Amino acid sequence: MSDKKNAIEAVVNFLNDDSKRILLVRGYDNDAKLKVVLSCLNKEFDRGIIRTSSMSDISDFINRAFDKKLLPDSIKSTTTYQLGRMTVNINSYVTSTRTNPLGNESCFTLFFPVQTVLDDPKRYQNFLIELEKVKSRKVILITTNDWSIDKWDIASKVDEVYFYSVENDNPRIMANLRRNGEIV
Repeated sequence: MSDKKNAIEAVVNFLNDDSKRILLVRGYDNDAKLKVVLSCLNKEFDRGIIRTSSMSDISDFINRAFDKKLLPDSIKSTTTYQLGRMTVNINSYVTSTRTNPLGNESCFTLFFPVQTVLDDPKRYQNFLIELEKVKSRKVILITTNDWSIDKWDIASKVDEVYFYSVENDNPRIMANLRRNGEIV
């Protein structure tokens, strides 16, 4: 089975497991992680919330992951966007916005990327407060630059951690990380 199929199976199993609410997706291929997660969410939900640390970059992240222009260059927190069959609201979990949607049982909340808060104690505490407020049925956190995270305390705050390996699907990324000394 390919790495992508393994990842799809893991995310779908999480989405179908009523005993689990928060999933942390780790791994080295940021585009692959984002594409698989959003594709799986698109099959399960028609509404959702994307919380990001970078409003100016989120459309680039999503458009690059799918290799097509799904979102406009400029994203506003007061506008909803169509992603596949889903209507999504996109806003920042780092900066204050007038209203931060909390979600409900019929929608998801995706936090991407969560990198900038994991190694900063103050930002991390604020992030945990934001995470506690979420009322969505399913919550998914996606990391970036996994090799640079020193502390993995976030893993103790979630129901499941999935490491999306790309050893078979994208060996070039793995070779580059090894060559640069980022991973062993």
